[in-house]
Amino acid sequence: MNLDEQINFCKKIMTASKACYLTTINPDGMPETRAMLNLRNDKSYPGLKEIFDENPESFIIYFTTNTSSVKVKQMNANPNVSVYYCLPDEFKGVMANGKIEIIDDPEIKKRLWVDGWEIYYHEGKEDPDYTVLRLIPESLKAYGNLGTFTIKPGDR
Repeated sequence: MNLDEQINFCKKIMTASKACYLTTINPDGMPETRAMLNLRNDKSYPGLKEIFDENPESFIIYFTTNTSSVKVKQMNANPNVSVYYCLPDEFKGVMANGKIEIIDDPEIKKRLWVDGWEIYYHEGKEDPDYTVLRLIPESLKAYGNLGTFTIKPGDR
């Protein structure tokens, strides 16, 4: 598989995966994994597709979460995270690693807002408990078709 095919393979999995799994490091140095909304899934979040299509070479990952959550505290202490996307019925997956950042930009927060999220953030997109997280992966490791490969997006 050449690099373009590897990139397309990863993006297909990242877009099709119903959920993704975020792993942070707790204060004891142990990993903690939880399911997150996959905002790249264009069937679940068609209104967000253009955000991810703006830079077709990018593997950028966004999450929204509560500012008061344990994961935000963990990421403030240690920004190293791993995100995993998978298509279990096809035995395919992609793991993205890097340092996550908390985004305070109100424009990005507005662009990522999805109507109905008031159930999580009662004051809407200006809710102080509404936080956006961004990961620009330093590396991706994919498996499928009985093989694995690694991509370092910054090397292209």
